[in-house]
Amino acid sequence: MNKVPFYSFLVGKTSLALAEVIYIMVITTFIYQKTASALIASLFPLLQAMANLVAGLVFPLVLRKLPFSKLLRSLPCIRAILLTLLLVSFEHITGNIYVLLIHVLIISFIGGLEKPILNSIIPKLVAKDHLVKANSSISVTTQSAQIAGYSFTGFAVIHWGHHPTLFFNAVLLWMAVLCIFHTSKYTAQEEGIAQVNQSKWELIKEGWALLWHNQTLRMVTLMDVIEGAAGSIWIGAITLVYVKEALNRGEQWWGFVNASYSIGSIIGGLLTLLLANLIQRHLIVSMAVGSLLFSLFTLIYGLTSVPILALFLCVAMGPAYQIRDVAQQTAFQLNIESQHLPKVYTSQGILLSIVTGFSILLMGFIADYIGVRAVYILGSILIFISAILSLSLVQAGKRKVFK
Repeated sequence: MNKVPFYSFLVGKTSLALAEVIYIMVITTFIYQKTASALIASLFPLLQAMANLVAGLVFPLVLRKLPFSKLLRSLPCIRAILLTLLLVSFEHITGNIYVLLIHVLIISFIGGLEKPILNSIIPKLVAKDHLVKANSSISVTTQSAQIAGYSFTGFAVIHWGHHPTLFFNAVLLWMAVLCIFHTSKYTAQEEGIAQVNQSKWELIKEGWALLWHNQTLRMVTLMDVIEGAAGSIWIGAITLVYVKEALNRGEQWWGFVNASYSIGSIIGGLLTLLLANLIQRHLIVSMAVGSLLFSLFTLIYGLTSVPILALFLCVAMGPAYQIRDVAQQTAFQLNIESQHLPKVYTSQGILLSIVTGFSILLMGFIADYIGVRAVYILGSILIFISAILSLSLVQAGKRKVFK
């Protein structure tokens, strides 16, 4: 295995992860400060979600027109150009909040096209028996970058301002463009060949068909959907209510909870790197054990009123989640040809976005009318169901891919 393209992609993906956090925080804080309206500020993530959904629907048509490696080179470059345009024309674009939102919508659409491309890279660069290690490396570096971004950006905006912070964001994006451009040289030989007689509708539904007809992909996606619904219990508003009502602590403990989970995620990423060979040999067991532990820790977390125990559980959840997540992602990658991954990831992403959106509303309703503890109890039950579903892959485990 040639490690140079992988490490180039690792640096590029990490730069993109950090740039995304900085971009979101800068734009959100700017809109709120300019309008003093939480409603208008909330339009930013809403527009992002809408743009990602539309991008997911049209992505198969785009992939038919342009080869994978060309999209890999051009999409990050277009996003960097748009961000640079925002930086250069900051006063003009931000002078009208609706012009800014339109610019954000375009950037988000390009990002939505870019995401399935980037998610499909690793199997093209890494041998199958190194997938767990590669996925773990990507996970730990991107999460570390995101944590640094959330910690640094607030300070930077307060002391330097939105424009200088956005300049650093542009530097990160262009660095990612260079790294990914280098990576693209090693993916040209993996291009998929579209069937010229396919209609637009057949292209759009192809990813969905691949998900449905492949038993392992179907089951892993179902598990991801259930866990995605459960994942909405960790949104900031519910965590804040939990800190105040269940732990009887102030807002500073909200930060402690988030920091503890972030620390656990990094520890989990390092642990999956250490156990990569073991996880690679026992993907199904890793999924089940990770989900069961995550479910148990979530249940205890939801029931406890001891703040220190809650922080300890947040740290413990990190390794459980990372082991489960890396195992599921690797199983997904191993059970589909690499040229089909972008379409399949697109379909999966659309499904997860829709389910997550509805689950956020549901969890918020439960927290308001039943109580915040019920939210975490329901979340733990959903994660437990996912763990049980992973056992249905035992039959698939008899195949070579899971040996």
